[in-house]
Amino acid sequence: MGKSQKIAFWGGLAFVIIAGFVMVGTFLNQESDRARRSVKIAVSQTPLSAPFLIAQNNKLFQKQGIDVSLIPCFGGVACAKSLFDGQVDFATASESVVMFQSFKHDDIRLIASFVESDNDLKLLALKNQNIHSIQDLYGKRVGVIKASASEFYLDSILIANNVTDMAYTKVYLPPQELMNSLLSYQLDAISIWEPYGYKTTISSASDVTNLGLQGIYQLSFNLISRQQLIAELGDETHKVLSALDEAISWIQAHPEEARAIIARQLDVPANQLKWSWDDYVFRLSLGNALLTNLQLQARWAIEKQLVPNQQPDYRSIFASKPFEDALDIKVKTR
Repeated sequence: MGKSQKIAFWGGLAFVIIAGFVMVGTFLNQESDRARRSVKIAVSQTPLSAPFLIAQNNKLFQKQGIDVSLIPCFGGVACAKSLFDGQVDFATASESVVMFQSFKHDDIRLIASFVESDNDLKLLALKNQNIHSIQDLYGKRVGVIKASASEFYLDSILIANNVTDMAYTKVYLPPQELMNSLLSYQLDAISIWEPYGYKTTISSASDVTNLGLQGIYQLSFNLISRQQLIAELGDETHKVLSALDEAISWIQAHPEEARAIIARQLDVPANQLKWSWDDYVFRLSLGNALLTNLQLQARWAIEKQLVPNQQPDYRSIFASKPFEDALDIKVKTR
């Protein structure tokens, strides 16, 4: 074999080897892309969802090696609907929404709570309508969001004031419509969460009265999914929790910067966010307090004949493994 032939031989062999590596690399990348599909999370457009917005802004999902798309929705009821309509893999919802949905979907799974507040719900009325106390709601029209924390909060206030038999009309509307209906005098009071409490206060020509009681109800916002989806996603679920946990730590270390990011992403004034920010306790949890709250609300819903007369086993609804895996990884990386 001549010198020129040797050069051609070895050059050709090198080309084949390089091409082979390129093909293998491309195949492996394609397989990786297929395995790591985009995870979709329906996220309620409220400051309660701050850990998700911070995780996205600070690229903490990418840091965990997962591709996450946050799908905006208004309220936990709408977010849960996206989940059960097959549009997303996860959703954010209050424990009241989880409770109501558990009577409809036995495959619902509660993965973790990420924030709590004892002052997020308000029962608002206009002072110029001469409504100054719960008793003044006799014969009135009160707006609530059906099958949500809004409805449970209203009934909790009535129970606390010993007026559960008071005659009034409960009107179901989406959260966006409640404020406008109150301000246009189509409703006499509304049970609503933030930021609508703030928006109502600054938008009303009349002074606004809060007939509610702080601390009577402990709202939690939670990450939920379905049993089969959690099985399909594998370790991506605990990676989502790990990103949220890091986001919460960042919020606690940088509260003012966090508020600025949330205000920008939700397109709300800084004063509006400051209105309720101090009421939020951000932390990942999945414990007995949440379990007890779900059981209490389920008994209430059964007594009110809002759901079938058979309480689900909420212990089986808790999907604890992703939460435990996320905590275990956190401990090992310290």
